Amino acid sequence: MVCCELCKRYKKDPSKKRVTGKDFVLYRDEKGEVQALSPYCPHRGADLSLGQVVNGKLVCPYHGWEFDSCGTCVRIPSQPNKPIPKFAHTFSYPVREKIGLIWIYPDSEETPPEWQTFHVMENTPFKLSFFHATWNAHLTRSIESVLDTAHLAYIHKKTIGRKTKAESTNYKLEGTLDQFIFSNGDAYLEYKFPHQWMLHSGKQENESFIPYITFKPIDEEETLIMGYTGRTFLKYFPLLDQILAKFSLRVLKEDQIIVESQHPRPIPEALKMEAHVHADMAQIQFRKRWFQFLQNGSCFSLD
Repeated sequence: MVCCELCKRYKKDPSKKRVTGKDFVLYRDEKGEVQALSPYCPHRGADLSLGQVVNGKLVCPYHGWEFDSCGTCVRIPSQPNKPIPKFAHTFSYPVREKIGLIWIYPDSEETPPEWQTFHVMENTPFKLSFFHATWNAHLTRSIESVLDTAHLAYIHKKTIGRKTKAESTNYKLEGTLDQFIFSNGDAYLEYKFPHQWMLHSGKQENESFIPYITFKPIDEEETLIMGYTGRTFLKYFPLLDQILAKFSLRVLKEDQIIVESQHPRPIPEALKMEAHVHADMAQIQFRKRWFQFLQNGSCFSLD
């Protein structure tokens, strides 16, 4: 499933979001649960996100047709006493709310696979501060940027890479293609395929600060990055939320300039099409799993 928005931003009114090159309309029903439908009315193609929610039903702004959470039209005001045409429906999509974020599975005909976020995020002792940024970059290049630790001394020499040495041979990779840990000394990153990342500074039981990131492929050209900084200190100091979010965006901005310049825009179609070194182990692991992903014809494919 793909994260598409922060939960607290959704009250009741419908809103359109683009994920993996497809448009969706999200809204809350009468129970307060988030629903996701294809955003265009089957009658005359009006944008349902311009409508409103009445008694938990999504109402088209053009002719007032009403749709339930399954995408079925349940009321047509202009013919109240006649059967509703069978074609009067739009597609619905699985959607979940987890760790304060809304996640959508962009295929209406498949059951979403079992998935989890990191355990520490679901049962978190941390105060979470949200941040987000949109890059003019392909999903694959965006993900690889956070799996690459060898660039810290160069791209982030004014921020998180100030004390990082460019010369290092202490790289270690553990895990599977679906979830792995990549370390360089005490610090290590944790990655869940296809789009969840977390950085640890040392042993988890002693951690006081963690960054978490997830990626939303808007389409082939743009990627939305959403994340949290989590802390166990000064939890009731709101100004620190803003400071940490601003710093996270500063670090991302340093990466953004480089990632948006990469060619080709997506990663190449085979490992042999770019040079690799020992420090690239995490990216190689990601590429192997990504190639499997594309071969399976997943709905997340952007190529």
